[in-house]
Order: sequence, then C-alpha cells, then structure tokens
Amino acid sequence: MLNVFLDAVLPVFAVVAAGYAFGRTGLFDFQAATAINRFVFYFALPLLLFRLIATAPFDQFDWNLSLAFLLAELTVYLAGYMVARYVFGRSKTESLLLGMSTAFANQVFFVLPIARQLYGDAGALPVVAVSTFDVVVLLGGTIFVLEIINGKSGGKPGGNSSYRLLRSFVRVPPVFGIVAGVIANLGGLPITGGLDFFARFVGETAAPVSLFGLGLILMTRQDKSSLGVPIAMTGLKLVFMPLVAWLSVYVLFRVSPEWANPAMLVAAGPAGAMPYVLALQYRVPVASIARIIMISTLISLITVTLMAQIGH
Repeated sequence: MLNVFLDAVLPVFAVVAAGYAFGRTGLFDFQAATAINRFVFYFALPLLLFRLIATAPFDQFDWNLSLAFLLAELTVYLAGYMVARYVFGRSKTESLLLGMSTAFANQVFFVLPIARQLYGDAGALPVVAVSTFDVVVLLGGTIFVLEIINGKSGGKPGGNSSYRLLRSFVRVPPVFGIVAGVIANLGGLPITGGLDFFARFVGETAAPVSLFGLGLILMTRQDKSSLGVPIAMTGLKLVFMPLVAWLSVYVLFRVSPEWANPAMLVAAGPAGAMPYVLALQYRVPVASIARIIMISTLISLITVTLMAQIGH
C-alpha cells in the first residue's frame, strides 16, 4: 500500500500542493489562477478532450462498464443535487454544479496518471472509457442545462430559441472539443503526424497546469463559510459514490475485474475541477465547490490508495 501511495498517488497530489505553496508565497495570486483556468478551459482542455475521444478505441470498450458507471454517476449526481437544493436551499445552478462535484471525479487530471502508473496502458483503458462517457454525457449535459437556465434567466438575448441554445452550447470550447472528437472518431479521421503531436503536446499540459492552478485557487479562495455543504458533498463523493459504483459495476452488471478494478479508482477519486471551472464561467458561487475539491482531494489520498490496494 505504501508503494502505491508513494509511487502513484502522492506525485500527482504534489502538483496541487505545489500550487498551494506558491500561492502562499505571493508569487501567484487569484488573477494568475484565473488566467491559468482560462488557458485550460479555452485551449488545453478542448484539445485534450478532442484527442481523448478521437483516438478512443470504442471497439475495445466494455460497454457494460460504461453503462454501469454512468448509472452510478447519474444516481449520485441526482442525490447531490437534491441534497444541495432541498436540504441546504442552494440555487438551481449552484445545486447543479454541487451535484456534479459528487459524481464527476478528477479522472483525467488525477486518476488517469495514477491508473497508468499502476496498471499500464491496458489498465488505463477502463479509465479512458469512463472518462469518454463522462465528458460527453456529464460534462456536456451539465453545460447544456446551464445554457438553458442561463437563457431563461435572461443572461443571453433570445436564449430560449432552440437554434441559439444549440449554437451557444456547441461553441463552448470543451464541448467543441468533444463534438470534434466524436466526428473525427466516427468519420475515421487519422490522428497522426503533426495533428497528433499538436493535440498531444498541448493537451498533456492540461493535467499539471490544471492541478497547479487548483492549488492556487484553494489557497487564494479560502473563506469562513459553513462547512455543512462541503462535508455533505464530499461524503457523497468519497463514500456514497464508491458504494453505488460497486453495486452497479460488480453486482448489477457483473463487469470483469480487469475492467472494473481500474475504473473503481475513478469512484474513489476526488471531485474534479470542472464544476469550479464552470462556476467561474457561469457566475455561480464558488466557495462551497472550492472547499469540496480541497477536502475531497486530501481525503482521496486515502480512498484512492485503498481502492488501488483492493484492486491489486
């Protein structure tokens, strides 16, 4: 267990810790963190998602795993939304992103590097399968609902028009990367040569840069608000999500261990940074979301290590 922690989990977390430490020195401030967030959102992440989906070996995916994990995530997502909305009285948009934080793990930036270190390329394939469906369904679906809410609230003229909504949705950079990746994959576009190098060269910066920026954000956006929401959502993410995923993956769909074990790292992983990224873009309160990311990232050092040990 100690080797798993030292060789795979801790090095990835160290990038977050480095960002936090640099934030304390004053060399980077919230404006720097915002600039880093924009770089990831508008440039690195779309290319990462494009290459991830365009080169995804759909013919090799275990579709039972994808369906099982998606069912678990949607169950936990709904539970998170209901708790945030009806127990803590948060707005629809904030409840939506709080719900997302309970289901959408930091799989690409945090879990995938750990899975590759532990299981190699073959073991990373289940994480890629989960990530592919997550960015298409959870990320894309959340942005779509945010666009609908934003249009109804008057944030965009004519936002209720189906055409304007679809155009606005597709033009969101990460969604554009997803759509382009799906088209490239289904159309058989070869991602080779200069195109592959460019997408990989830029896309691979998204993980360390995002984690470093996350550390800055956690340092510069601390507040004294109640811990009720962050603790409740973290509990859903790191306790309820693994339990529901285990029932869905192992019991309901009976996925083979070679696919299920690496994918369960995602279930035990911390809340992803995307809810925070979307909160900044759509002007949703970020204090609780930032705390969920911070608390779940710290506790996931234990949960991911334990899950990796169980899977070995």
